[in-house]
Amino acid sequence: MDTKSLSKQGIGNWRGGKVMRIKGLILLVILGSMVFVAKQQTWHLKDGREWQQVGQGKDSDFMMAVSDAKQFVSTGKTGKAKKAFANLKKDYPQLAGADFDMFVKAELLYSKRKYDKASEVYDKFTDDFPQSPFYQSALERQYQIATAFLGGQKRRALGVITLSAYEEGGAIMNKVADKAGDAQISKNALQTLAQSEEKRGAYYDSYLTWSDISNRWPTGQTGQNALLGMARTLEKDYKGPKFDGKVLESSRSYYAEYQKRYEDKAAELKIPQKLGVIDEQLAEKELTVADYYARTSSYNAADIYYQRTMEAWPSSVAAKSAEQKLPAMKKEQAKFEQSLLKKKKFNWKGLFL
Repeated sequence: MDTKSLSKQGIGNWRGGKVMRIKGLILLVILGSMVFVAKQQTWHLKDGREWQQVGQGKDSDFMMAVSDAKQFVSTGKTGKAKKAFANLKKDYPQLAGADFDMFVKAELLYSKRKYDKASEVYDKFTDDFPQSPFYQSALERQYQIATAFLGGQKRRALGVITLSAYEEGGAIMNKVADKAGDAQISKNALQTLAQSEEKRGAYYDSYLTWSDISNRWPTGQTGQNALLGMARTLEKDYKGPKFDGKVLESSRSYYAEYQKRYEDKAAELKIPQKLGVIDEQLAEKELTVADYYARTSSYNAADIYYQRTMEAWPSSVAAKSAEQKLPAMKKEQAKFEQSLLKKKKFNWKGLFL
């Protein structure tokens, strides 16, 4: 189409699209630089820290400039990072724009280790500029910040007080997962969160995160990890026979499903033995309920639970104990019923004649 025939609005849209295409090309260079380097062998990693340029030309110069800026940010060299970004903007004016300025602002905060403030800017950036070529880089920084928070990095309050930032880390990971869709970083974010919650003993929270992962990616390695994670965290959340056993029952169902789907891996992880242990725990739970009813003279209920223990888990230790306790309980029940009968027959009216 002849641009002379375009309206002013059309020209604006055409120019905007051209700028975005240019930025998109730059994005491919930025995010694909590591692949490019591997294929063309234009850079080498020196001493595990610095990128050393081998090739010549504008592309390698640009990639080196980008790498320098990001490395300065990662190593906390804020002054050098600021200068590097300024040079990028001057040497490659195609980068200029509100998205670049906001991204740089977040990067400089990150380089100062002001993670909470940097996260706020990255979050706003990804909300405001979802089409920006720096979008993926911002999500990766958010993932790094959240990982630091979940790993124990403190946040500052009122400028001097340091507080734990586990909740903030979890919130950031969930945002990364939501914004990244089905990308690998989304899977990584939720799995890192689930593992962190489990490590801290927040087993039910970890279960909920694994459940979310399972709902999003029910198959493949991610789905397999999630199924095992749900089983494991619910098992750990069980607090003993005096507490609710529903979590343990659910754990068993997940382990059984895992064994059904991944028989070889289940054998390697000794899931059949795990199921045997859980059966013993469930039987013990049932026996505890039966004992409680026996102690409180609720003999009919006690009888039901003793019988259920023997029928559901006949080879368990609890079943053998129930079998031994049941006759004594029956005798106590008979005595109790006889005493009730005597009280009923007693003539209270004769006391007043």
